[in-house]
Amino acid sequence: MITCKTFGWTNELLAAKLPRLMTTVVRVDPACAQLSGDSPLGVVPVGVVRRLLPGLLLAGGVAIVAQLLTPLLAAAGVVAGSMVVALLLGLVLAQLRPMPAWASPGVDFACRPVLRFAIVLLGLRIGLPQVAAVGASGLLAVLAIVVTTLLFGYWISRRLGLSSNLAWLLASGHAICGAAAVAAADSVLKAKDREVTQALTLVTLFGTVSMLLLPMLGSWLDLDAAGYGFWVGGSVHEVAQALAAGYARGEECGQAASLIKLVRVAHLLPLGLVLAVVVARRASASGGGRRRILVPWFVIGFALVAGIDAVGAVPPGVADALRQVCSFAMTIAMAALGLKSSLREVASAGARPLLAAAATTTVIGAVAFLLATQCA
Repeated sequence: MITCKTFGWTNELLAAKLPRLMTTVVRVDPACAQLSGDSPLGVVPVGVVRRLLPGLLLAGGVAIVAQLLTPLLAAAGVVAGSMVVALLLGLVLAQLRPMPAWASPGVDFACRPVLRFAIVLLGLRIGLPQVAAVGASGLLAVLAIVVTTLLFGYWISRRLGLSSNLAWLLASGHAICGAAAVAAADSVLKAKDREVTQALTLVTLFGTVSMLLLPMLGSWLDLDAAGYGFWVGGSVHEVAQALAAGYARGEECGQAASLIKLVRVAHLLPLGLVLAVVVARRASASGGGRRRILVPWFVIGFALVAGIDAVGAVPPGVADALRQVCSFAMTIAMAALGLKSSLREVASAGARPLLAAAATTTVIGAVAFLLATQCA
């Protein structure tokens, strides 16, 4: 039986009105686990708002500052997306002063439900028709990059003694789209906060190194626009970093890099399915019996939104507004992850995560370069 006292539901009401829920596995988010109180069905209790609002305002404030700083940093020659800036600001604040207890529920809420909502809206940023325009050979090449990076990243991380969750987080961030992929993977894996912070920090660090190195290497190797764009889009971690590295060598290079990067971002859906299988197998191996593979709702939502956008069912103005909402929600989630993180815990892990990230970055760069010379 499932009881949801928070919304004034009873077991009898659930059994009579919502029979499907009786076979559904429900996970209560930590931010809401202690919330209670009787209220009418469908009405959010005032106590819930009071409990979550302070932390959400704190994370939202950090996100707003990050969005204001991002263009200023770009003008100064420091290229970083608002999500990365928000993560770094949150990390700095967390080291200066521990997060107060009054902010904890809202910050936790931003790390889970707000992030999942943003992942659903991320489907609007894929552009499936543009992805399809890459062609069969290009799609297969990018798939090879993603699969190779996932497998190698997980393997080398485990060989270096890292936990399974951290290995998947590092591999996902390198293979697909940096911080957003790490956050999406964590929404399925539910890793420790320390592991998430390690993965986010390392993926951001090595993505920045790639962003700075590839324009110089591309000029030295005298790659054409298509080849260079494929290499950058296929290997640089963050979307903003890939765009910066691409456009550093001109408009045509930037457009090619953007397109290939979009194809990598589209792999968030299969990543969610793969990790759902991983979680189900873990549950089975731990003695819980054979478990069904439960695909996270936000992964399904991501695919549905991408499909709806592809057929043109979303008016352009509405789609643009929702993309802005997606970007801000993701920035809030990154700020929240930074606010609840400790760099001391990251440093305590030693050199092994650093070596794993360096090796994975090297491999994806090499594989993308080889395929760029063949496919572009």
